Amino acid sequence: MGSVLAAAIMLTACTASPPPGGTAPTEVTGASSIPDDEISVQMFTFFHYIGFGEDDAAQSRQEEVLARLAEAGFRNVEPVDYTGFQGLDAEEYRALLDTYGLEASSLHTSVTMDTTDEQWAQKVETAATLGAEFVGAGEDPRTFTSREEWVAFAERIDHLGAMARDEGLRYLVHLHDYEFTQVYGDQSAFDLLMAHTSPENVAFELDLYWATAAGEDPAAIVAKHGDRIPLLHVKDMDEAGEIATVGEGTIDFPSIFAAAGQDVQFYVIERDPPDDADYDPFGPAIAGLEYLRDATF
Repeated sequence: MGSVLAAAIMLTACTASPPPGGTAPTEVTGASSIPDDEISVQMFTFFHYIGFGEDDAAQSRQEEVLARLAEAGFRNVEPVDYTGFQGLDAEEYRALLDTYGLEASSLHTSVTMDTTDEQWAQKVETAATLGAEFVGAGEDPRTFTSREEWVAFAERIDHLGAMARDEGLRYLVHLHDYEFTQVYGDQSAFDLLMAHTSPENVAFELDLYWATAAGEDPAAIVAKHGDRIPLLHVKDMDEAGEIATVGEGTIDFPSIFAAAGQDVQFYVIERDPPDDADYDPFGPAIAGLEYLRDATF
């Protein structure tokens, strides 16, 4: 599968197929204040393109995505394990990354209050096999209705973070809007997570779209919390408040990047995919790479 696909991808990979009604992105060139080894892309962007099966066709599309990202100039990807890497185990998926010269910046998985230590140890082992520096939840519980529930969750993930640290990794909390909009007294759920976890065990990934949608100032958040937020989900917002391709919306990324300074380890491009079989995710991904390579701040 790999050699035949790679040969085909080599012919067209520097430009993605044009989206319906649009034009193909141009070849990615240039350099900027953000080096390529600090830029990643969230694989959720390609979920509907790849599909959710474990058949040969889904595995082929998964490999196609990685090949095209590598040819476009990406050095890192942010995998998610929700579809089990289309049936590949961690070693097989790592081999696929190695084939295309890609590294895993972090691994997104699912964590709840019911996640056992044994289950978590398996997730940490998967992340370590992939070579990821961070492992954690791409989706925190949004059904909590009390301060006590959030504190209990924070204490639980701090424990899981200690387990991860023992293996050389760090627990990662991906933030959405509801960690900011759920407020108990004078503390948001985010405040509670921050207060009841230790920096050594738990890091945060600030999604710039969701923080903005919650009415927060992402620049103020990263300026205040420094190296507790080593990853940013770089996702844009259009004038109607909907998700937009990075660089085509209203979010002032340079001011956020400047406020974060040297604390950011990975700028992770993401464009949540619509449930549309004709949607082309490569254009937004490569446009995001172009934007970050040209960003100055």
